[in-house]
Amino acid sequence: MNADPERETPAAATDWNRLFNPRGIAIVGASRDPRRIGGQPVKLLSTFGYPGYVYPVNPNHAEIQGLRCYPSVADIAGPCDVALIAVNARAALEAIHDCGRKGVAFAVVFSSGFRETGSKGAALEAQLLAAARAHGIRIIGPNCQGYLNLAQRMFATFGVLALEPELKEGVVSSVAQSGGFGFGIVTQCEAAGVGFRNIVSSGNESDITTPEILEAYTDDPGTRILVGYIEGVRDGRALMRAAQRAVRAGKPVLMWKTGNSDAGKKASLSHTGALTGSYDVYRGAYRQAGVLEMRDIDEISDCARAFLAGRVPRGKRVAALGSSAGSCILFTDRCAELGLELAALTPETEAALAAVLPPFGSPRNPVDVTADIFNDLSAFERAVEIVLADPNVDQLALLYAGLSGDIALACNRAVVAASAKHDKPVMLGWTARRHRAEEAYALAEKHGIPYFTSPVRLANAARALADFAGARERASARGSLFPTDAIEAFAPLPAAAGTLSEREGKALIASWGIPVSRDVLAQDEKQAHALTRELAFPVAVKICSADIAHKTEAGGVRLHIQRGEALAEAMRAVLRNAREHCPGARIGGVLVSEMVTDGVEMLIGVTQDPVFGPTVALGLGGIQAEALRDVTYRVAPFDLSSAHEMIGELRGARLLYGFRNRPPADLDALARTLVCVAQAAWVLRDRLAELDINPIFVRSQGQGVIAADALVVLR
Repeated sequence: MNADPERETPAAATDWNRLFNPRGIAIVGASRDPRRIGGQPVKLLSTFGYPGYVYPVNPNHAEIQGLRCYPSVADIAGPCDVALIAVNARAALEAIHDCGRKGVAFAVVFSSGFRETGSKGAALEAQLLAAARAHGIRIIGPNCQGYLNLAQRMFATFGVLALEPELKEGVVSSVAQSGGFGFGIVTQCEAAGVGFRNIVSSGNESDITTPEILEAYTDDPGTRILVGYIEGVRDGRALMRAAQRAVRAGKPVLMWKTGNSDAGKKASLSHTGALTGSYDVYRGAYRQAGVLEMRDIDEISDCARAFLAGRVPRGKRVAALGSSAGSCILFTDRCAELGLELAALTPETEAALAAVLPPFGSPRNPVDVTADIFNDLSAFERAVEIVLADPNVDQLALLYAGLSGDIALACNRAVVAASAKHDKPVMLGWTARRHRAEEAYALAEKHGIPYFTSPVRLANAARALADFAGARERASARGSLFPTDAIEAFAPLPAAAGTLSEREGKALIASWGIPVSRDVLAQDEKQAHALTRELAFPVAVKICSADIAHKTEAGGVRLHIQRGEALAEAMRAVLRNAREHCPGARIGGVLVSEMVTDGVEMLIGVTQDPVFGPTVALGLGGIQAEALRDVTYRVAPFDLSSAHEMIGELRGARLLYGFRNRPPADLDALARTLVCVAQAAWVLRDRLAELDINPIFVRSQGQGVIAADALVVLR
């Protein structure tokens, strides 16, 4: 994990032009057999248009596939920027030294037998990397399938894409940790009309990583859309910085993460740790950095086609227009599920629509034009223009259902004409078979009007456009993804590692400025009666022990306790239960705390994620945290706008906004508390292993928050 949240990545010092536009490429382990791993790239590079030099390297041959063959890379006389290494793992190490003597900038190591095979392979991979660094060589792989630059017709690869030399060139660049399936994504998306530019199989990522490649794509003027397929990264913050930089540059990042079925949860003392799996944190980091999460190949191709149209909405307000009630209902339902807003058309728009629609149509969104409008296609074009001109509409979905033949062609001509007068996204939901509307489909493709085979897929694409628009706006407004300029110093933590008692934990967060409940620590009943005179009853009676993290499970909590014998009995009960539950526990006494009787119970927690570092969780508090798992995450530190985004992502956020005559909660105070915790998590990251403020009560607007419990684990 990087110590500095704003550290520049190595991409800034790498000449990526030598990788993606090499003057010459050596193939170490070249083969005469064009079907073998060492033979495929020789054939591809020499046959399908690559303009640079191709150098087969194999000491056993003087010529391979009609080209002069060299004993080693060091023997090559001409310019050589890249070496493809297709020999066994141990021979790859010597090949790196040869590349260094030649001055090769990049080695693409096809070879397997490294870290993926266990400890011996990992040691060999470390030697490979050390050799490369000694010579100033950057490595892709090992255990990868190479890379392509389709603008240069450069196929420095083997396997799936070796069979597809006619791949369509485009403006999408991808990186995948899996070669076979990553390349499969490319072929399937290309079949759906998405053209690619640069394609990298990154393999083990011993040296060059996914975040670095994304940085390179951001700097590439010919790349407009970035696609990533990962199982995981070592430096989550580098991934976030790379994605945020791309978003600021106006380039959407479509990321598909796999390997999520194993929750990746570790044993933890805090609720937060128990709730946090690596995938949960990835999703929170994606939202924070503006990454658009993908879940299937179709979703990648759909979203890519939506972005290829070059139009980004100003907000989340969507209008639908169609003749199929079923399609409109499906689209509307999916929009609601995705958080898109059905645009409220202005009265002027509805009046103008009413004047052109058939009398049994509906001018309200979703607009029902009815099948009768196709008898007067000028009215259809006018209806599309009217909706697009509405200031409340950010993008328009046209639901054609199975429209085909001449009518489909005429409708698309009308859509092209209307769309040309506006800059708002216009997309089609269309189920007609291609051969029944060939000219209409071709016209839509020519003019960049995306179409989708179902209203659900159309809504998904509309959501991606809206999410990117919001991410770009937030990225432009933010000074930094991880703001540290306003962080104040925090008091040093206790020297010893371990778990603090509730009293110690609450004292710590109180020193950060987080309000905590009033309480007293008593050793016996007599002392409790004396110390609690100033407290407001009812109270909570809790065992105070650093050795008992989950007091409720130990029977160490009693709630709604009044004065007198009820207080004495509660003290006796929690002490007895705690000693029975954990006989060796150190008991510091009994904590008597004023109960907070108003506000919404929430949880704020901190964990140290192995990929992203200090991470903050927010969810519903008390037992709801584990029962409902309504939790969202951000990587620390972050600002107030990120804190408010966290709040809004919760399914239970409605409870905070005012519900059934309950007043709105103090969202600003909750957001400030989240920022404070995030800053403390970052500053104290070397010592603060876990933090669990549960519950923290969010009171009515203007009344702030009160933490009723705090568990702190130090390392």
